[in-house]
Amino acid sequence: MCRITGGGDVTGIGTKGVARAERRRQLVDEAVEELGRRGYAGASMADVAERAGVSKAMVHNVFGSKQSLALACLEEVGPGLVASIAMAQTASDPGQRAQETFTAIFSAMADHRHAWALINDETLPEGSAAAARAMELRVQLRTMGTVGTRDVLSSAGLTDPLDHDLLDRLWESIVAAAVTWWQDHEDHSAEDMAARLARLLGVVTLSQ
Repeated sequence: MCRITGGGDVTGIGTKGVARAERRRQLVDEAVEELGRRGYAGASMADVAERAGVSKAMVHNVFGSKQSLALACLEEVGPGLVASIAMAQTASDPGQRAQETFTAIFSAMADHRHAWALINDETLPEGSAAAARAMELRVQLRTMGTVGTRDVLSSAGLTDPLDHDLLDRLWESIVAAAVTWWQDHEDHSAEDMAARLARLLGVVTLSQ
């Protein structure tokens, strides 16, 4: 007989010889992939169970609901991604800072390639803890991006707020496009992507 406690933790659950913590980690890993690929609305607990090779009942026993599972996934991938990007915001040179930020993004998502899609999933249920947590993470990521673009403009002596607004949007679009491209090219490692983007950024910088 299992007992579900707060936050989706469980005690006394049968895991067919697999330690509870290991099973939970396995399910979260598979769920990040499934939710990231299909979106919350398009994925199901049965899909996650099939990917993990367990029963749908076990996924429900561990997490209780799809919303709780989504929240667990966000807690798995979000804080590490935010922390990695934050640690990369040290270079004074704008080009180097951009390259190091990209390296941080892809390195943090090396084990969870669809983390960005999950954090930006607009189908997470409105009013749910998962949607609220995703919003918190997006705000943190957006804030760091805004600070970065402001510093880039300041280093060039540009103070027009409309320049800042446009550059913010361009940066967000570049990151989103790069992450989506990476998802379509699974043969590229995090290191490959960081190197490719650094190369492209170098070309763009030199062409100015």
